[in-house]
Amino acid sequence: MTEDMTIFDALPGQLMDVSEVTHSLTQMWAGTVNPDQEAPSEFRASQMNIVLHFGLKTSPDEAFDRFNTAIAFAQRYPCRIVVLCPMGRESSDRLLQGKLFAQCYVGSSMRDMCCCEALMLGYPTREAGFLANQVSIWLENDLPTYHWFNRIPAERITGMHLDFVKRCRRVIYDSDIEEADILKVKWPRPEAAVDLAHARILPIRQSLGQFLSRYETAKLAGGLQGVQVRYTDGREGEARNLLKWTESCLQACAKDAKLDLNTEFTQHKSECSNCLEIEWTYDDSRHFLWTHENKGLDARVTADFGSGRVSTPMQVGFLEPVNALAEALFFN
Repeated sequence: MTEDMTIFDALPGQLMDVSEVTHSLTQMWAGTVNPDQEAPSEFRASQMNIVLHFGLKTSPDEAFDRFNTAIAFAQRYPCRIVVLCPMGRESSDRLLQGKLFAQCYVGSSMRDMCCCEALMLGYPTREAGFLANQVSIWLENDLPTYHWFNRIPAERITGMHLDFVKRCRRVIYDSDIEEADILKVKWPRPEAAVDLAHARILPIRQSLGQFLSRYETAKLAGGLQGVQVRYTDGREGEARNLLKWTESCLQACAKDAKLDLNTEFTQHKSECSNCLEIEWTYDDSRHFLWTHENKGLDARVTADFGSGRVSTPMQVGFLEPVNALAEALFFN
C-alpha cells in the first residue's frame, strides 16, 4: 500500500454517498434472483453489530488486517460491521465518505453460504463528536452492539466516546498496541471492557490451570515469596494479563488453604529466547518455572512443590486473531 493512502482508501468496498449506504445495502440483498432460488438475504441473519473504530495512528496495512479479521469473524458469527476511519489534517477538506462492502461465501453446498456486510465511514477528525449519531443510523438497532477500539488515544475515548459505549455489550482493545493509558480509562461498565491480549492467552491459562490443579492449594500458596513474568517485544499485554490471572488464582488458593498471601508480583521485559516466562519462588526449595518459546507451540513446565522435581513439555500457543476476537466478545 502506498504511503499517502488513508485508512479509508485501504479498505475494500464500493464508494458512495453516506446517505446512500443503507439504501444500497437493502437493494443489494434484495437483488434480482430466480424465483426458484433463495435470495442472498436468506443467508445474512445477523446476530450483532460490531463497530471497528480506527485511530489516526493505525496504518493502512494494519487497518486492512483488522478488517479481514472482522470479516472472517462475520463468516462464523453473522454480524453487521461498521468501520470508522478518521482522516487527518491533510484530508481536512474532505467531507464524510461512505463505502459498502458485501460478500457471500459458499461452502461445499449452497446451504453453507454465509453473507456478510461492512459499512465504512471516512470522517474528518473535527467531526468525531458526531460519530455516535451516524453510527446509530447504521446499526441494526434490535441487536447487541460491540465496540472494537484500535489505536484510539485514551483521552479521546474518555472525552468523546464513553457515552456511546455505555450502550455496547462489550468494548475491546489490544493492550499490546495501545498506549499504556488505555488501562486507566474509567469504562462505564469495567466488567464489559476486554483486552484482546487476555483473550489470546486462553490456551495458556487452560494448560497451566490443568497442570497446577493436581497440587494442594497449600503447597502452591504457602510460603510463596515472588511471582515474576518476563516477556519479549510485542508480548507485554500477554505478560500483564498472565500475571494478573496468576495472582487471582493464587489468591483463591490462599483463601482455600486459609493462608495469607504475602507475595510480590512483578513483570519486566527480558532479552531471553522465550516470548514469555513465569517463575515462582518460595521460602524453601519449592520452585515453579514455565517458559514459552518465541516461535511455535513449544512450552515447558519445570516445578517442584515438595514432592519431587517435574519437567513437562507442553504444546500450547496463542489464539489466532479470529478466535481471540470471539473469545473476547462472547466468553472472556
